[in-house]
Amino acid sequence: AAVSYYPSYIERDAIKEIDPSIHVKDITAYVFDEFKTDIQEDFAKREGLLFVGGFGHPPNADAVLWFVKEIFPLIRKEREINFYIVGSKVTEEIKALEQPGNGVVVKGFVSDEELEELYRKCRVVVVPLRYGAGIKGKVLEAMYNGAVVVTTSIGAEGIKDSGEVLTVRDEVAEFAQAVLELYGDPDRCRFISGET
Repeated sequence: AAVSYYPSYIERDAIKEIDPSIHVKDITAYVFDEFKTDIQEDFAKREGLLFVGGFGHPPNADAVLWFVKEIFPLIRKEREINFYIVGSKVTEEIKALEQPGNGVVVKGFVSDEELEELYRKCRVVVVPLRYGAGIKGKVLEAMYNGAVVVTTSIGAEGIKDSGEVLTVRDEVAEFAQAVLELYGDPDRCRFISGET
C-alpha cells in the first residue's frame, strides 16, 4: 500500500516505532457537520452523573462495576448524587447495582431523544474505563453534547490534547475527588462545556 491510515496518533506512532520507513498517517475518526447549539448552559440546574455504554462490550461492564463499588461510595459520602447508567444489554450484575437509597439508577437502553435529554440534565459524565483500545465513541459523543467528562487515561486514549477538555484521573480517590470538584463548581462546568 502507498499509505496506511490509522484512527489515532497512538496507532500511528506504534507503527513508526516498529518500522519508520512505513508510510503511515493518522486520520481524525470524529467529524461533526455542526455542533450543538441547544446545550443547557446553567449547570447549577443539572443533576447527577451519567455513564453511557452497551454492556455487550466487557470494558463497559467493568467500568461501571468499578465505579459503583470503589469510586461512587467516596462521592456519596460527600454529596447525595445520583448515578444514571445507560446502555443496551444490561446484565443481571449491572441491574443488581441499583438498590434502594444508594443513588444508582439503571436505565438500560433508552431512545435517542431520552439520551439527549440525559446529556442536557446530568452535570457530569463519567467514563471510568480500565481497559479497551482506540478512540472511545462514548467520550466523543459526550463532548459533542457539551458534557463535562471525567475519565481515565484509557477513556482519553487517542484524543489529541484531551487534557484541555477532559479531566483524566486513574486512581480511585483522585477520580472521586475530580468528580466532586467539578460537580460543586457549575461555573467551571459551563466553561469546560463551552470549550468542547
